Amino acid sequence: MSNSIVVKPLPFAALTASSTAAGYDAAYMGNDHIGVVWKSATGAASRTIILDMGADEVIDTALMLGCTGAASGWTLKVEAATAAQGDTFPAGSWTGATLPFLAGTAMPSSGRGKALWQAPASPPPASRYWRFTIGGLSNAAATVARLVVGRKIQLDRNVVYGASFGVRDLGSVDFSRRGILLRQAGAKLRTVNITYPAATRAEVESYVHPLLEELGNTGALAFILDPDADAQRQNRIWFGPMIGDLGTVWANPTGFEWRANIVDLGA
Repeated sequence: MSNSIVVKPLPFAALTASSTAAGYDAAYMGNDHIGVVWKSATGAASRTIILDMGADEVIDTALMLGCTGAASGWTLKVEAATAAQGDTFPAGSWTGATLPFLAGTAMPSSGRGKALWQAPASPPPASRYWRFTIGGLSNAAATVARLVVGRKIQLDRNVVYGASFGVRDLGSVDFSRRGILLRQAGAKLRTVNITYPAATRAEVESYVHPLLEELGNTGALAFILDPDADAQRQNRIWFGPMIGDLGTVWANPTGFEWRANIVDLGA
């Protein structure tokens, strides 16, 4: 098991796709509304998404969330080109290996697949253009609700036991005066409450505090409990805002404690 990672989504300059079905838009992959998705047309073995960061950026982690209909035979390939190379990805631009699309074989209960790409030992350079090729479609449509790219925060000390995992039920239940069940169904969002008990002062000042100050309770982040390959890895990914108090505790002369409560947006 590797230490958990946190990823703050970087903003995009533009998103384009090789195919988009009527009524959908590639730009939808840049918002946090999981029900508003990009969807390709059917009829091809692969589709591509090109991300323009506006300038060369170091990216070591990418996630595709809310991928309804994603199948075990799908693949993912990532390529990167610098601003000087341009968005045609010429010879000499960085090309990654073709990987399984789904982060794990166990599908989330929502039925929406999740893809995870992590930079290999020989990572791409800081690049402006990033191309994601979804293959193995067998003429099916590809769907992505949210594309998240960024640089991982992976603290030296991992989360501790005592983490809690649950569900926030947005429905309600009550009873009439005659004891009749009054039930209104609502979405059920996964939650995770985790504690980093021994973050260093340097980690807190360089990574954690800037993250909290920028995102607050309204911005969303990705949290991966264990990034190692595993059948359950899709279910170890959360994407959503932090709720409750935001802060750290100076627990001892050399260490800080950081607690985070995250509500998944349904991806």
